[in-house]
Amino acid sequence: MTTSTKNFCDATAEWNSGYFGDESSWICEPKNVVVSAERISDFTAARGTAHEEIETEAGLLLVWENQQSRPGCRRGNLFVMDSGDGSLSYFDGEA
Repeated sequence: MTTSTKNFCDATAEWNSGYFGDESSWICEPKNVVVSAERISDFTAARGTAHEEIETEAGLLLVWENQQSRPGCRRGNLFVMDSGDGSLSYFDGEA
């Protein structure tokens, strides 16, 4: 299944509010979602397996909370979902 950036945002709403597709509860906007060739296994190798998994209508959303991109930066949550040929991700901390 190929997941769109809108479906990804819909999935973040389910994590945030419990309701898939609730645009007022999106964590991000579709234009801010990063589309990459990285696989879910790349994220778990880099961040570890201490993440939350939320099964949504668009697929499995993985969330690593309280992450830091590098020392001194504001922490945030990393959201990742398989897109079929890579992944979709969004980080709400300081990059």
